[in-house]
Amino acid sequence: MEKNVLKPASRVTILACYAAIYFFWGSTYLGISISIRTAPIFFACAVRFLIAGAALVLIAFSRGARKPDSANLIIAAKSGFLAFFVSFGLLAWAQQILPSSTAALIVSLEPAWFVLFDWLFFGGNKPRPRIIAAQVIGFAGCAVLVFSEGSSPALYGASRAKYVISALAAAASGFLWVYGALLSSKSKSAHPDSAMASGLQMLSGGLIFALLSGALGDFSRIGNISAESWLALLYLIVFGSIISYSAYVFLLRNQPTSKVSTHSFVNPIVAVALGWAIAGESITIFTVIAASLIVISVAGIIYSKN
Repeated sequence: MEKNVLKPASRVTILACYAAIYFFWGSTYLGISISIRTAPIFFACAVRFLIAGAALVLIAFSRGARKPDSANLIIAAKSGFLAFFVSFGLLAWAQQILPSSTAALIVSLEPAWFVLFDWLFFGGNKPRPRIIAAQVIGFAGCAVLVFSEGSSPALYGASRAKYVISALAAAASGFLWVYGALLSSKSKSAHPDSAMASGLQMLSGGLIFALLSGALGDFSRIGNISAESWLALLYLIVFGSIISYSAYVFLLRNQPTSKVSTHSFVNPIVAVALGWAIAGESITIFTVIAASLIVISVAGIIYSKN
């Protein structure tokens, strides 16, 4: 069945949704950096994902999604553990050292991990030579970003070893998120409603963060959290999770996947620009080279798949 011709209002909605996934998702890295300046890492993640997850579940119920069964809950717990607890825990930990722009560029290689893991673990097609070439370009960009003298970890108060370990943690965050997402999307046990499935995953990850945060005594330090960090958390919940994800789902239902996937190489550009403009993060020639290689890599993977 052919799609109906979009009315002007629908076009405006689509443009607004693209703006949301381009800008808001690109800004989440800076939001994380600001939120953990004074908020305990695990507490910040718990607040973000418990509230955002609950909101997505309520949105799913409001549009008629069925109640999740035990199988839905089990797969949400498994994928939520990897895609939200372990993945975002590593990312937040890494951003204690890494500038938000560097973290964003490393994580932006998610399309490369999707292709690789889909082939290795989920029975997908073997990557074609051009996709393999694009992956190599992307990984080369990460190497330039992390190991070049231009990255100057001393600027961020870290030794070279801590800087590299943090970069590896950010990379692990990216591929664990991808593996968790594939685990959910490929499973017949996952809830058919995407908002419900993602909301349950967020709740699962958020609950583990809350338990760990409580065990570490984070709740006794809530009074030390600055207004700036609270506002950053609120921004991550509302704009980084609820609005952006809803926009993403809307676009997947109304636009070609190849177009929607363009957020993967726009987000790191937004992150680099915001990190420079707001957080005073440096942009060196090595940053430009690395960003160019990574963007070329992601674009090559996306357009080779479609």
